[in-house]
Parts: sequence; structure tokens; C-alpha cells
Amino acid sequence: MPQSPWRLLDTGVLSGARNMALDRTLVAVRGRGLSPNTVRFLQFSPPVALVGVYQVVEQEVRLDYCRERGIDVNRRITGGGSLLFDEVQLGWELIAGLRDFDCHPMSLGFQRRICEAAIAGLRDLGIEAAFRPRNDIEARGRKISGTGGVEDGDAFLFQGTLLLDFDVASMIKALRIPTEKLKQSSIDDAADRVTWVAKELGYLPPIREIKTAIARGFERVFGVALEPADLLPVEAAEYEKNVPFFESDEWVHGARRRPSQLATISGLHRNESAAIRVHLAIDAPRKRLRSALLSGDFFLHPQRAIYDLEARLKDVRLDGDLIAGIVRRFWDETHPRAQGFGAADVCKAIRAALAKLEFLKLGFTLSEVEKLLAVNGQPAEILAKDIDLVLLPYCAKASGCEHRYAQTCAVCGECAVGGAFDAAQEAGMRPVTIINFEHLMETLERERRRGAAGYLGSCCEAFFHKHYADFQRAALPGILVDVSRATCYDLNQAREAYAGQFEGQTDLDADLMKKLIAVCTARQIKSNASQAQAT
Repeated sequence: MPQSPWRLLDTGVLSGARNMALDRTLVAVRGRGLSPNTVRFLQFSPPVALVGVYQVVEQEVRLDYCRERGIDVNRRITGGGSLLFDEVQLGWELIAGLRDFDCHPMSLGFQRRICEAAIAGLRDLGIEAAFRPRNDIEARGRKISGTGGVEDGDAFLFQGTLLLDFDVASMIKALRIPTEKLKQSSIDDAADRVTWVAKELGYLPPIREIKTAIARGFERVFGVALEPADLLPVEAAEYEKNVPFFESDEWVHGARRRPSQLATISGLHRNESAAIRVHLAIDAPRKRLRSALLSGDFFLHPQRAIYDLEARLKDVRLDGDLIAGIVRRFWDETHPRAQGFGAADVCKAIRAALAKLEFLKLGFTLSEVEKLLAVNGQPAEILAKDIDLVLLPYCAKASGCEHRYAQTCAVCGECAVGGAFDAAQEAGMRPVTIINFEHLMETLERERRRGAAGYLGSCCEAFFHKHYADFQRAALPGILVDVSRATCYDLNQAREAYAGQFEGQTDLDADLMKKLIAVCTARQIKSNASQAQAT
């Protein structure tokens, strides 16, 4: 057990870059044995959108909105998802030596214990909080504090974000919400999945009172005394040296920027604990995987494991079994501590991306391949089926069209949907406009019971990722064309779109949809001819 006393460090209000630089400094100096175990309180000004260390900024943050509103963007040194942090959010952290405890600090049991310290403080304030695995604190079933951690040498940093007061609308506008994570907890409205101190108590206590309560919680749970103190000279000097790097584009964007020099294909795999995205930069003519970028909402220790795995995947043969073997061997040799996922999950994300290469053999270009999503099957197998159904999104129809919220189309030429309707009907397929989420699920269920072979359709990638499990449960094979430009997710109107009330107009790629229909029809003809010859 650690010896008393520990340091209580209140660093007040700092910018995002300075807070991140201080995180790195504190855990690094503690890892060298030059500083005491520390409980730290931190706040932010100006407001900052913080992404997890493994995330891609452009995927998680609405950069234009943040620039317009004076919201900084930065990256944590810990994993997990994105969040919006300002002066009415309180950060709490434990920075301590790994050898000071009788179990590994990054184990679920020890994380629960750290959270119990913050929970004890919340209960002193009158909030009935509880631990929610794998890494949240909740009050009345709603998240009030998210947590995460990182190791550095012989030390670790474990941190939490306590919501004191909260502007849900700003969070949704600054971050790309909803995400896969919202779907994991089966909640579509961000306001329904979180709560905050002022909401729970009906008022916001003075910040000093909240900090005092949480500090007492740490003292009781860990049996230590917290003594207020400032940064040590070695910490202050190292901190100032670190600040420029954490203010740099290299840290904020470069570390996880999606590869852009080569053609890229992407894939997603999600389970209850992690959302893993892969972006594979490929050299198609040489059949080589030039590089892989793994990103998403997950926790992994040591932090460098993800970068070491990416290094092993550089310039290897573009073969799914070979790549999966590299991932499994890496896991077996290095034994990274991943929360709720493993090598098999990483392989599934990679295979989801590699499956898109089948489209190349069917005559699609690399730029087209990245816009295509296969559901419940492999592309070639799906497109060889006797598909007679084409599902099109109502949001791609002209906003003033009288047929916008109807399943039919006048084919007037005022929007791209008309061209897709025409192409489907000419191919002997049934085009249907999907009005809302329930209509989509009802249609897929009806078609499955009818014995339909599958479907072609169109939706935005964000919708597909969010409802990934719903598409799987529908158990109907399909190929989807990604919708781009002014989607409901980009405009923060996902809830309206879910109910069929989105008034914007998205950009349906009618040319790609027509090509998909043509390829499907040609493969069906070929498949039917082969079956006829066989009989």
C-alpha cells in the first residue's frame, strides 16, 4: 500500500494544450521517482474539444464550428472518446507509481477502486453515484464522469471528467455526435445519456466545496492524507519545455491523421467495450498494404502498442490471412492490456476494410470502393444474388418536393433520387424511399420474411456505423452507397432524421448507384446463365 502523505495539486484553469502538457510531465516525472503520488484537479479555458489519443480529429470534431466559437481542439494522452471541456467541467486525476499498489493500476478492479474515491466525494455532496464498467461513473443511470488512464514507465495517470454544469447543445455541435458509442448504450439523444452535478442537486455548489469532497473521498478510499503543494522545480521546468509540442499541429492532428498519400480503404468493428476503425493505405497495383492507421474509442496499455502494431503492418502483402497472423503474433508476443477487445477484434476491423477490395474485381474504382459498404456478406456474393429491391433515402429528395416523404418518386429530374428510381425500374427492381429509421427496419424485416435475396441502398456512413448492429440483426445482405454533403449528422439533426423530419438535402451519388445496379444486374444474368448450364 502507498504511504501517506500524497500531494494535492490544484492547477486551476489552463488551456487544453497546457493541461495536456502538464499531464505528460506529471506522469513522466513520477515515473522517474522524482515526485510524490498526486491527486490533481484541473479546469479548462478557453473551451476545448478533446479527442482520445487514438482518435482522428477530423472524424470526431466539427472543426468549422469550433473555429467559429473560439473552441480549442487538442488531444489527450489517454485513450477513449471525444469530449467538450470548459470551466464548468472539473477534471480529477491520480498520478502514482506502479509499484505502490498490490495490484496492477490499469486492471478493472483497481480502476473501480479509483472511481470509488470520486464516488465517495459525490455521495458526500448528496449525489447517489455508482461505478459502471468498464470506465464510467453514473448517477441515476446516467453518466456523470468518464475515466481513462495511461502508463508511462513506472508510473500511471488515471483521470476522470466530472460534469458540473453542462451545455448539451454545444457538445453535440462541437463533436460529431451521435457516434457508435451512443448506439452501444442504445440511446439516441445525448442529453438522455449524461447528467451533471447541478442537474442532480438542483444547484451548483462552489467549486471549492466539490474539490474538497472528492479529495476527502481519495483520502478515505486509499487511507492517505492529501497535502496541498505546488509543482516541483523539475516538473515546472519540464512542463514549460513540453507546452510548445502540445500546442503544435503535429500533436493535435499529425499523430492520428488519416493517411492521404495513397488510396485508402476503411473498416469498422465494434463491440460493447470498443469501437475500432482501420484506415489501410494500399498500393493496389503492387498488392501491398503500405501502412495501417488504427483509431477509435478504446483503451490500450502500453499506449505505444498501437503504434508498434502499425509499424508491423507497414509494406506487407495485401492478404487478409497474412495480416491477421501478424496481428495475432503481435498480441501473443507483446501481451498488450486492452479493455474489452483483443486481436480478434482488430482483425475483424481489418477484414471489414479488406472486403472492400472485392469491389475492385467487379469493375469499381478505388475512389468508388471507399463509398461502398457491404452488409451481412461479401460484395461478390451479394451482388450475384437475385436482388430486386433498391432503398433510397428521403433526405436526398429536394426539400420542397411533394414526394419527399412518400415512398414513391415523380422522377422529375430535380434531384438525384429520380435517376436512381429510373435505373432501378429499368433493371426490373423495386425502388422504395425510406422515410425514417422505423420504416427501414420494418422494410428489411418484411423483405426478409418474403424471402428477398438482398437489397441495394444508400445512406451516410455515420448512420451505417451507428446502426451497425441493427443492420446485422436484420439478417438481409445488402450493398450501400455512402451519402455525402450536408448529412443530418453534419448538421446536428440526427434526431429529426430518425423521425423522418430532416429538411436538408443530402447528396446521393446517383452515378455510383446506377453503376451498382448495372453491376448487380450483369452478375445476376451471369449467375443465372451458369446455373442454367449446370442443369
